[in-house]
Amino acid sequence: MDRFFLAPDEWGDEPALSGAEAHHCSRVMRKRSGDHVIVFDGRGREGAAVLGDVSKSSVGLEILSRRESEVLSPQIEIAVGIPKGKSFDLILQKAVELGVHRIQPLVSEQGNVRFKAEEAEAKREKWQRTVLEACKQCGQNFLPEVAVPLEVGSYLTSLNEASKGARFVGALTEKTKSLRSLLSEMDVPERVFLMIGPEGDFSPTEYEEIFSAAYAPVSLGELVLRTETAVFWMMSAVRYQFQL
Repeated sequence: MDRFFLAPDEWGDEPALSGAEAHHCSRVMRKRSGDHVIVFDGRGREGAAVLGDVSKSSVGLEILSRRESEVLSPQIEIAVGIPKGKSFDLILQKAVELGVHRIQPLVSEQGNVRFKAEEAEAKREKWQRTVLEACKQCGQNFLPEVAVPLEVGSYLTSLNEASKGARFVGALTEKTKSLRSLLSEMDVPERVFLMIGPEGDFSPTEYEEIFSAAYAPVSLGELVLRTETAVFWMMSAVRYQFQL
């Protein structure tokens, strides 16, 4: 059944889709009054609903039933060096399907992507829309946050007490350990933080900062993986180890 995003503050006595969601429902999906849909609020709540009055700018809803989804454990945050082209959209889509909690785009010294200050927020908003569409497609009821792109050092500095958890970086350095062995040695953590470099990898200076922030360097096998493949590899390993 088709799914639409209904913001948490719109689940009142007269719920209705508005803006882009109303347009998508009425004009793109061509829904009509009486059709049944699923709505979700991005915080775990989902509802079965029937459509009322339908227009381009507003779609009325009657919510028939509600349920709360459980947060996947552990919560996974990925910090990823932004690759060229459209590969980052693919990373966002598949990360949502694997239950990502938060995505931090990284601008790295050896990466090929740079932003002007005024472009960063526009990029973030575009990526957030991509994440929303992925949630609608795959049935994810928790809407992951896409952060404004940061340089590696700035991201590491931003980590605080709320950022406690297991930390791993896919590293192309000499001293690495097996991610599988490290995961098998621990109980289910509340959070897992994963870092993956861009096509040019992290610089030696960035690796020093990453290791100083308690990220354990892990090997992703004998072959050199593309950025997007490394993201899927690491997230899948975490989910496989801890998924009940």
